[in-house]
Amino acid sequence: MYRRGVSSYRRGASGRTRKLVIGGVAAALLGSALAVGTGMSQAAEQGNAGAGSGNIDALVPALGFSPGDPNATADRVGPTGVNVPGRCPPTQAQVNAQVALKNANLPSGTDLESRIQRFEKTLSAIQDLKCPASSTTLLGRLNSLTALRGKANRDDVLRGLGLNETPADRAAAAGSGDAAASGATGNAGAGSGDINALVPALGFSPGDPNATADRVGPTGVNVPGRCPPTQAQVNAQVALKNANLPSGTDLESRIQRFEKTLSAIQDLKCPASSTTLLGRLNSLTALRANANRDDVLRGLGLNETPAG
Repeated sequence: MYRRGVSSYRRGASGRTRKLVIGGVAAALLGSALAVGTGMSQAAEQGNAGAGSGNIDALVPALGFSPGDPNATADRVGPTGVNVPGRCPPTQAQVNAQVALKNANLPSGTDLESRIQRFEKTLSAIQDLKCPASSTTLLGRLNSLTALRGKANRDDVLRGLGLNETPADRAAAAGSGDAAASGATGNAGAGSGDINALVPALGFSPGDPNATADRVGPTGVNVPGRCPPTQAQVNAQVALKNANLPSGTDLESRIQRFEKTLSAIQDLKCPASSTTLLGRLNSLTALRANANRDDVLRGLGLNETPAG
């Protein structure tokens, strides 16, 4: 009896020991998981701080279209003319946060490859947030950039694209009004001599006037290789047909400038798809019923007036 009692005690003690050991292991694993989780959280925070050296909002390209309604269940027409979920795109702040979350170091250079990487990473963030690229104008503008990879004069073309997606671009745009006005001799009737500063940038590098084959345009479809015309040719055509081009920064003035520029493109025998104008115009017209359109306008990055 005594021995059986001792044996029972030992078995009981052994069982309790096993439970204590298992419990200790579980606690250790839980502690490790918490430590790893905390470490990952801290790493993510450090990564966010490192993205663009805290300047993430100034580096992520503008989406080019007003944010969707998060409660929407129906589609709406996106900036490229195709239907997109009504909840899309996300807000710029949501996209910026997602880009920062996934990229500890976002390239901050104004060179072509740094710009391309920023667009690619932003498009990836859009998809992470369950919205299609077509709910923004990013893809067309990215195509405008990648098309420049083989061009010797890409730096000059970059300055004319009006992508307005780095602090340096914005500063250059703000200081371009006087230079543009000084080069507008002969167009004094249109926009009070400031035609070059008022006509929207075409958003794609000029075609080769001697080209006979098509090339891929900024929206991904083929366009005549000679298109679009140069910005100077378009500016001159706009001035020729419009004695008074609206110069306001209000929504309707901007819309009119885009419409008149698209008309000039067609006069010069090139399709709208050889530029990014139509997508950007759609971004504007979609704002007509938006009560906070002035705030949204400032975030679109269309960069098409000296003030804008």
